[in-house]
Amino acid sequence: MASHELQLLSRVIRTGNLQKIIDWGITEHDFLTNEGRTIFQNLVGYYSMPESSGSVIGENAIRQRYPSFILCDDQGMTDDALCLEVRKHRLAIELDNLMDRTRSANVADPVAALSMINSGSLDLINIGIGKNTDLSLGRAIAKLKEKYLQVQAGVNFAKGPWPWEILNRETGGIQPDDYIVIFGRPKSFKSWLLTFLIAFVVEQMKRALIYTKEMTPENIFNRIYACLARVSYKGLRMGLLSPDEQEALFAIERFVERAGLRDNVYCLSGKDVPQGGDTVPWLRSKIEKYQPDYVFVDGLYLMSDVHRAKRDHARVRNISRDLSNLRLSLQVPIIATLQATRSAAKHQEANLDEISFSDAIGQDATAAIRIIKERGAQTAMLILGGAREWDLNGFRINADPARDFSFHSEVTAKDIEKAERQDVGPEDNPNAHAKPSNPSVSASNREVVRRMNQSLKWG
Repeated sequence: MASHELQLLSRVIRTGNLQKIIDWGITEHDFLTNEGRTIFQNLVGYYSMPESSGSVIGENAIRQRYPSFILCDDQGMTDDALCLEVRKHRLAIELDNLMDRTRSANVADPVAALSMINSGSLDLINIGIGKNTDLSLGRAIAKLKEKYLQVQAGVNFAKGPWPWEILNRETGGIQPDDYIVIFGRPKSFKSWLLTFLIAFVVEQMKRALIYTKEMTPENIFNRIYACLARVSYKGLRMGLLSPDEQEALFAIERFVERAGLRDNVYCLSGKDVPQGGDTVPWLRSKIEKYQPDYVFVDGLYLMSDVHRAKRDHARVRNISRDLSNLRLSLQVPIIATLQATRSAAKHQEANLDEISFSDAIGQDATAAIRIIKERGAQTAMLILGGAREWDLNGFRINADPARDFSFHSEVTAKDIEKAERQDVGPEDNPNAHAKPSNPSVSASNREVVRRMNQSLKWG
């Protein structure tokens, strides 16, 4: 019968979820057999090497070193349950050893034996039998040092990059515990920006879960495919794509099929849930079912409050705080949109009290990003307000929905102060974004085809 030690190692090798086991609190000291400890040390060592960048040794590779090793984890056991059983076994053995030492010491010096029992018991209690969520000063510096050395060696703990390098340099990418709120006045491209981010995630071959109530799932996926192919959204809807745009769209279809991405993105329609059922606990059940790398919420204020607050302020506050707790407990980043208050049109700052319904969202979010469609230009400004660990005023992006949301230029605080007083831009009028085909657009479409073909090594 396979021990829980071997089952836990089998689970890590089979799923690659080493970081989750480390975060639980499992260390090499929890493995009491030489074989188990050595395999775990090798897994962590390989995971921390710069050239392997967070990779976990797989079944075939591990058998080259340990020919007798087999995958043996019970499918009905969760990761947390296996960690718990390994820890309990360690505590039981260490308790037996402590009792043996104190019995020996009691013969010569009972007082010393009592002191040994006291200090030894405290040590075992501090190790604990539950998931390690309480953090002491000593453990904190040990974890910080371990993570620092891994980052220094090239391990990237982010879920993935942002589409803009200026933001990656500041943040290191989208982190597992990020709760990002994108807010702006109506017609400011919030939904298009969210769709662009989803399409970017698809290009990274990551899994995503989307909640929407303002649009149908078909609308969301139409926009995602338009963003992936860099084609006119109106042309896609009306069957008016140019030959180059059509080929780009078909290249995306082949890419999704051949790369095995058909089930990588699921869209949940809030309209199809019984009234009041689209709550954060409901969303959590969907996250646990689909196991996404990212969660996107198109209009968090449209969700239902499980606490049933009557006023909008309290209702949205509850939803936001539940979402914040959700990303912390599940370690999945959440990116949501929300409207800014009408006062936001009077200036170009990113004050958190301009978020509609509840200023509590500014307290919950790891960063609130205000998007402003600039008057007289096909650009938008992303202004970063309330970012806890970022130091960046903002930057300007191109704002050609479906075709181009690339980085345009940096902005300073002075640029923001001088920006137009009113946000403009027909966000949800796709006809306004239609443009006649031109050589640069066709070149972009051909680049989509080339990139998709190359990624799958066609032709």
